[in-house]
Amino acid sequence: MTNLRKIILIPALVIVFISGFFSCGVDRWPEYAHMTALDTWMYDIMQQNYLWYQDLPSYDDVNLFQEPATFLSKVKSKNDSYSFVDSVMETPLPSYGFDYSLVRNPDIDTAYNALITYVIPGSPAATVLKRGDWIVKVDTSYISKKYESQLLQGIKPLEVTLGKYQLVPPTEPPVEGEEEEDIYRVVPVGEPVEIGAAVPLVDNPIHCKEILTLTDGTKAGYLMYNSFTAGTKDNLEKYNTELREWSNELYQKNINKVILDLRYNKGGSIECAQLLSTMLVSSYYLNQTMAFLEYNDKNTDKDVTLTFDSELLSPSGKNLDLATLIVLISGETTGAPEMLMHCLNGKIQKLIAIGSSTKGQNVATEQFINEEFQWSVNPVVATIYDSEHDTYPGFKPTYAVNASTDYLTFLPFGDEKEALLSVALGVLNGTYPPKEEETEETTKAQFKIEKSAISPASRRFTGGLRLK
Repeated sequence: MTNLRKIILIPALVIVFISGFFSCGVDRWPEYAHMTALDTWMYDIMQQNYLWYQDLPSYDDVNLFQEPATFLSKVKSKNDSYSFVDSVMETPLPSYGFDYSLVRNPDIDTAYNALITYVIPGSPAATVLKRGDWIVKVDTSYISKKYESQLLQGIKPLEVTLGKYQLVPPTEPPVEGEEEEDIYRVVPVGEPVEIGAAVPLVDNPIHCKEILTLTDGTKAGYLMYNSFTAGTKDNLEKYNTELREWSNELYQKNINKVILDLRYNKGGSIECAQLLSTMLVSSYYLNQTMAFLEYNDKNTDKDVTLTFDSELLSPSGKNLDLATLIVLISGETTGAPEMLMHCLNGKIQKLIAIGSSTKGQNVATEQFINEEFQWSVNPVVATIYDSEHDTYPGFKPTYAVNASTDYLTFLPFGDEKEALLSVALGVLNGTYPPKEEETEETTKAQFKIEKSAISPASRRFTGGLRLK
């Protein structure tokens, strides 16, 4: 499409507005052409590639002077909650490297305690924090809305006071004849500690891997996998290589039971999902159909059939021919991990899901980068079907478990007492679900989460399911 056509199709009101500048004898068209160029570029990309391109408004009905995210929200289909725009950054933003959730301090009306939900290995935060810790003070002040921003947006070294969730004595003597209830509080512990200055960080999607011993002496592999990301800009296969090495380690030890932790996995590339699926699937299905990708009617030549491709394992990866796969999932799990689970369901002897239902996404986005403006648009371009050529909803858990109802079991990933992992081990050991008479009451969380915050560096891929 030529620039002339773009100019002609600009809404009439915009032309009248610009013509006011021409009447003054000053040609300011180049300035406004630049202002509309990014939205025009996005619109042209979507006209050709968008799965629901028929739902796009005409040029006459769009405002090309809007910010990219606003423009996309105005033109995309009502069926679409997956397309997105993003800036293209050469260097990651500085970060301390931890995520947290805020809960109110029950003893101070305006104060909060911050529960550490995630820590990037090797980050400044990792020297003093781990998942399940609490921060009760920042620079000697209790956490308020004013000081909370320093946890996420600060750059300089940060002094924090840690706390521990524990049983505390009642403040009043018990009433005679009444049963006394346990009271748990977050209690400050120790002297303040320092988190080093924020630095640019890249979060490895292979967050944690362990080999766990079951009660019968057999082994199970545990993998906390946070995004389906192949590698870095400098090493395109860096993380896929680590996955292959992990599968080879389990293969050499004859491990055919895996616990795959996807609760924080918000998606990533189809190629990574294909690779990991090929590692885990029953060997009978190697090189058979895994899924179908179908594009709009302008791009049917791109339609493809994916297989559990054994060539992807080369040079060091192995097919584990799993007997049992347990997936730990949550409401944050979406896109690529959902594709993996639906494509493997029925192709492993046992596939058991623990946690809460996933979001449900069976369409893929593709990234298109505008180098001039350093922005990308990521429209939905294809529908994903399983091997039976069926679409699929969110993945429902076999055992519904809320991982945050007991702060005493809110522990680091890979800890055998951590809420979801302990249930998974119980399933493998045959002790879960417990018999009714053996069920014990748990200590329920006494606090309501007011807000969850994610560090820029641990902003795991949020595109759901992408092609590139």
